[in-house]
Amino acid sequence: MKTKTLVQGAIFIALGTMLHYVVPGFFNGMKPDFMLFFMIAFVLIYPDVKSALAMGVAMGLMAAVTTQFPGGQLPSLIDKIITALAVMAMARVFPEAGVVKKALVYFLATMVSGTIFLASAMFLVGLPGGAPFGAMFAAVVLPTAVLTGVCGVVFEKVVAVHFRHSRIR
Repeated sequence: MKTKTLVQGAIFIALGTMLHYVVPGFFNGMKPDFMLFFMIAFVLIYPDVKSALAMGVAMGLMAAVTTQFPGGQLPSLIDKIITALAVMAMARVFPEAGVVKKALVYFLATMVSGTIFLASAMFLVGLPGGAPFGAMFAAVVLPTAVLTGVCGVVFEKVVAVHFRHSRIR
């Protein structure tokens, strides 16, 4: 990986971690995953296996450190690694994606992440308060996926303008 890729990844990790840390949980410790948002954006910019895997591991470790979900450390790591590789695959399927396709990638990646997180948490540590999978999925994952899809498109435009003006890429 090039130094500029590592620096951009570190900035995305820092932004995602800050937002992940300061936003409180609202349904049995669950909350929107801003780290996921920044991870998806990075993998869409650099859709190669090494970058996706490195970002998945780094974001997974940071999510594990800052999670408010009881026993959510290992599920956070699992879901970030798998989701990063899934986003890389989606980026290869839609190499020159338009606005609708990018929103779909953000939406689907959030659905994949939420499903993997909840399923692994359910099997490894159980869901808090005995909440059913479907209730947690509907209360947290679906709204977050919609929000991530909309915000992802806006963020992509900001990043594109930045790259165009800074000639980084």
